[in-house]
Amino acid sequence: ISEYYDLSSQGTAYDYGSGEYYDVCGEAMAQLLVELIALRQQISDYWGYDSYPQFANDFYFYRDYTMEQAEQYLAEVAQHLSPIYRQLDWEHNWELSEQYCTEEEAFRYVKETAKKMGGTVQEAFSLMDAAGLYDITWSENKYSASFEVYLTSYYEPFIFMNPERSRYDCLTFAHEFGHFCNDYACYGSYAGVDVLEVFSQGMEYLSLCYADAEPDFVRMKLADSLSTYVEQAAYADFEMQLYELPVGKLTGEGVLALYEEVCADYGFHSLDWDPRDMVTVPHFYEMPHYVISYVVSNDAAMQLYEMELQQPGTGAACFEQHLTTEAAGFLEFLKEAELKSPFGRIEEVKGVMEGYFGER
Repeated sequence: ISEYYDLSSQGTAYDYGSGEYYDVCGEAMAQLLVELIALRQQISDYWGYDSYPQFANDFYFYRDYTMEQAEQYLAEVAQHLSPIYRQLDWEHNWELSEQYCTEEEAFRYVKETAKKMGGTVQEAFSLMDAAGLYDITWSENKYSASFEVYLTSYYEPFIFMNPERSRYDCLTFAHEFGHFCNDYACYGSYAGVDVLEVFSQGMEYLSLCYADAEPDFVRMKLADSLSTYVEQAAYADFEMQLYELPVGKLTGEGVLALYEEVCADYGFHSLDWDPRDMVTVPHFYEMPHYVISYVVSNDAAMQLYEMELQQPGTGAACFEQHLTTEAAGFLEFLKEAELKSPFGRIEEVKGVMEGYFGER
């Protein structure tokens, strides 16, 4: 993984879309993934598992749904949501993502959201602001990502963000602030990763209501939601198949070929897409089999938004009430929060997406 970071750092000197980038860094990065897969298979063998994905689900993620449920869910995403993804006018729906946004504007967006939501959310924001527990400034020398972390030596959370300097930064900051609220309320959350992502994505959705987002901004977020369902599902499907590749195909070329095949099935080829971009997805290297968390938690977070639209205040109340959850399992949390399981709900999501984008 350290070697992957080194190659990623070297890659910043080249345009991601250029052949030179892949010649200098990409091939070596693909080969590193092959080595990681072999090592992880040894780890799962040592613990008596037939596959690394099953080992990761149990050992790292404490998931209370089966691999079979996950595979069926991903197949339903491909069947019902990928056709909408292929046909969406991305340029129109992502117009605001190109609009310039300052650090101050992104900060105000989340501040307004927290103030109107009140309660624990407002308390968390006040602490974050007063204690300077965030860094959302742009720099070409910063790590090109955003995350929230609980500082165990300080007993408070912290947000790190390297913004794109576009309106999408408002959602990114809201996402990390959702994690911040969860850690603030729990003094460091120990809930399962699928549960943790409900709070981050839930804050994005609720911000649409509490920051009085304009219609174009809401459309951008829903297009982003659709891309989360489809793209992260494709990544999850790719990883499941990746760890089943026979030894003869477990090469850098074989990995890239599988990635291209799976992602094309989900509709990636309808965009300006280069399958060699696989090497720029850090989760494949750092935390394999994490990405399905984004898909299932996005479903639960969308339910909070739907609640808020139907009866203002109910989505935010559910969000706040469960900030202190200690649920390790995702289905356990959904039962606790009286939310629907995502498994079997994809056709309902399809109706929401078709209804929304079909009107425009």
